[in-house]
Amino acid sequence: TDRRRSMTSDQQEQTSGAAQQQLLEQFTLLAKSLKGRAVVGVIQQALGSKRIFVFAELLGMPNVQALKGTEHEAYLSLLELFCFGRCSDYRASGGTYPSLTEAQSHKLRLLSVLSLCRETRELSYDVIAKEIEADTTRDLEDVLIDAIYLGLVSGKMDQRARLFKVARAASRDVRVEDVARLTTNLQKWAQTANALAAALDRNRQIGIDARQADADAKDLFDGAVSDLKAQLKDTPSQNNQQDNRSNLPNASASVYADYLIGPNAAERSMGLGSSRRVKRSRVPQFK
Repeated sequence: TDRRRSMTSDQQEQTSGAAQQQLLEQFTLLAKSLKGRAVVGVIQQALGSKRIFVFAELLGMPNVQALKGTEHEAYLSLLELFCFGRCSDYRASGGTYPSLTEAQSHKLRLLSVLSLCRETRELSYDVIAKEIEADTTRDLEDVLIDAIYLGLVSGKMDQRARLFKVARAASRDVRVEDVARLTTNLQKWAQTANALAAALDRNRQIGIDARQADADAKDLFDGAVSDLKAQLKDTPSQNNQQDNRSNLPNASASVYADYLIGPNAAERSMGLGSSRRVKRSRVPQFK
């Protein structure tokens, strides 16, 4: 069967940015007062911490940068890898990086998943497995679940489709040379947002105008209905007067018909009981 897992923000154990910052400050304060091998120890502890996933502030510390060109430079490179790199970068280095502890290896896998989730909304299981070298689907999903509970990503796992559908992905450290590119992207986003806002304003005005036009049309229609009702109130009385007048000739015609063909019409025509000639004065006159 299709097994889908999804975690909402309410179900997640969020990694607070403020909490990360507080933890990282502890390591930066230590690095500020230490040198050489002692700084390497600080780097190792920071990379093994379960709650820190951004390291740019530590990387920028002068005593950390001072490791460049020394026997401990590999640890400076390792810190840069956790800032910007992935598991595939570690493998491609050909062993130039120091060995990773189990905690550091797991964290690098989490950071690799985070980077992949920032690139696409639908992430294939095969792509994830290749990046983090997951031998089984269970191993892959365990890494995804940890990333979700730590607040690095959110989304839905679909075993049938072998996809992770990304809803949100946290940020990672940014290289200095990438700042210009990000600035350009933000400017384009701002332009698009402004264009959408302008379009929404136009649509809003169109809606206002259309509503006003509908209101005007309704007022016009209501006025026409009122006028028609007033006219209909006067019309029945006029019709009644016409009906009354039209009934008068009908009544006279009925009397005349009864005179001509009524029960005594035969006697009148035979002259019985009266003169055969019907006096003109006895015939009803009709106007």
